[in-house]
Amino acid sequence: MRERLRDARWPVLVPVLVYLALALSGASYSSIGIDQLRETPGEHSGLMLGTPLSERSDEWATSTPGLLRVMTTGSTDDLNPLTADEQFLNQLPGGPVSTVVLFDRWALQLGPWLPDQVLYSATLWLPMLLLALGVPAWFRRITGSSRVGWLAVALLVLSPLAVWWSFGPIASLGPLFVGCTALMKAQEASLARRTVPAVAWGAVSALFLARTLYAYPPWSVVFDVSVLATTVAFLLVPRVGRGRTAAVVAATGAATLAAIIAVVLENRATLTVLADTVYPGLRRSDGNPSALPDIFAAPVLGVLHDHPVIAASNASEVSSSFGLTLVWVAVLAAAAWRPAPRRHRVAILVLGATTALWFAWSTLALGTLASSIPLLNQVPQARAADVVGMLGVLLLCLVLPLLPDLGARRVAVASALATGATTAYAGSLLRLTSIPTISLMSIYVASLVVAVAVFLITFRPRRPYGYVVAVAGAALLVWNVNPLLFGLADLRGSTAADELLDEAPEVREDGGLWASDAFAVDSLLASSGIPSLSGRQLAGPERDAWTALDPDVDESVWNRGGAFVWFQWQDKPGIAMENPSPDVILVRASPCTLAERMPALETIVATRDLDMKCLQEVRRFDWGGAPRIVYDVTDGS
Repeated sequence: MRERLRDARWPVLVPVLVYLALALSGASYSSIGIDQLRETPGEHSGLMLGTPLSERSDEWATSTPGLLRVMTTGSTDDLNPLTADEQFLNQLPGGPVSTVVLFDRWALQLGPWLPDQVLYSATLWLPMLLLALGVPAWFRRITGSSRVGWLAVALLVLSPLAVWWSFGPIASLGPLFVGCTALMKAQEASLARRTVPAVAWGAVSALFLARTLYAYPPWSVVFDVSVLATTVAFLLVPRVGRGRTAAVVAATGAATLAAIIAVVLENRATLTVLADTVYPGLRRSDGNPSALPDIFAAPVLGVLHDHPVIAASNASEVSSSFGLTLVWVAVLAAAAWRPAPRRHRVAILVLGATTALWFAWSTLALGTLASSIPLLNQVPQARAADVVGMLGVLLLCLVLPLLPDLGARRVAVASALATGATTAYAGSLLRLTSIPTISLMSIYVASLVVAVAVFLITFRPRRPYGYVVAVAGAALLVWNVNPLLFGLADLRGSTAADELLDEAPEVREDGGLWASDAFAVDSLLASSGIPSLSGRQLAGPERDAWTALDPDVDESVWNRGGAFVWFQWQDKPGIAMENPSPDVILVRASPCTLAERMPALETIVATRDLDMKCLQEVRRFDWGGAPRIVYDVTDGS
């Protein structure tokens, strides 16, 4: 018994210790060290290994400044009167139930008393910890071994999609697997007639499953449907105790549903505003199929770190997960498998069926039919294509334990040829359509590495060398994509940040407002807790405020979610608005006119000298490689 406890302890203890080390050191993979958020670009305060990603502006210009704002103010309230409440879209608690579900985000409000960098790192790394705790435990219960679970963790975390999207998919997968594993433990406790542990594990399951509501919906729907269906099917297969198992599943499902409903009710105002926006509004699938490189080209995407010219796209959008695992599993389906419990095979069948569903959804032209299929229509086909390779990784790791110790040479060769050829073809298409600078050498070397790893694993599934090649190859694709940053760069500790942090409490207490004409300054204002008209409008508009700002402009200009609100100062009186892109609301305004319509406006920040009666220069500071001029807004007398 003691040996079993020791074996079970290390898979928990090691990830927790690594997590604590990262959190306490203030380490993160954030790109806030980018030059745009530096007082003096090129002169980095603190320690940063690697290069920040300009493509991840959703992180360094939005989510991270928003989290730092909460730590600064000790509140989750938004500070822009133009925008509707945004707690839900910022993954911040908006009521008692969401406070429990988002316990780590609630803890950010302790920022006035605890180190900001520790709170930030603890929040950022939590999904990784949940993934490391949940995935191996889930696979151990289904396959009898957690080793394939660790392979799954590695291939999920190291997929180009995860890395180029600042590990966004992990924010869904981590809580999902902890929730499903907790459901399994609740069922085990119930069958052993241990009521209190069963209830406790059921509550943990409901809490983490409800948390997936906050993840990016198009990905979360794909993951939730597939992994939950597989888990429930696995639990319900045995006839012995099926009644108690069904009761546990039903009770946990009801608790999860109740928590989700409560969260929705707490955020109903935000969701109503978002649904009524012109952009993004209620998105539906457009019925257009995804191209093969969107699914199968991941092994050649090491080229993205060189920032090549990409036709009509960017590195994040081109990135994908390891879809080659789908081809691999298809070949292995024809192989001889070792005997396995029926519930293991049922798990493979259910996950295989849901994966096939999402693969078909990603690749078939469905036209207007796509928007009329419930649930599926919430997932744009391109977004399903993003993550279907992750389902392939999970399915592969369910199948690998059933391969014989000495695999059939023909199956190993067929698997290697199929996956290598698929990689070469997808890479060639990517070179033709999107990234013409990909060299033929890199395509064929990547294809060869894929073929070698697949052959070694298939032929000798109990030997480590094939897995080493696979994980090392995946790591080489992405190891230098995200930086490793210690601290919070110039958003804390710089002269500009310290001055704003000192001023912010008085500005908030007086009900004052600022505005700037540079989005890099907007990020600084947000992270410092300065109420500002410029910045992000994630959920949608506060209609009365926008109407007061300009009653004559068409509301389609400002009725947008997921948008940047940019100001451009002009010398002539008046206000004009336009949308340079669907997610930008550009306001061209005289600061004097703006102050007349928004009387709380006290201060503006400008990138050029302004000569107006209503403005009085206060000071200057450097930010993002340019001087910024701070003006107080007066009555002009």
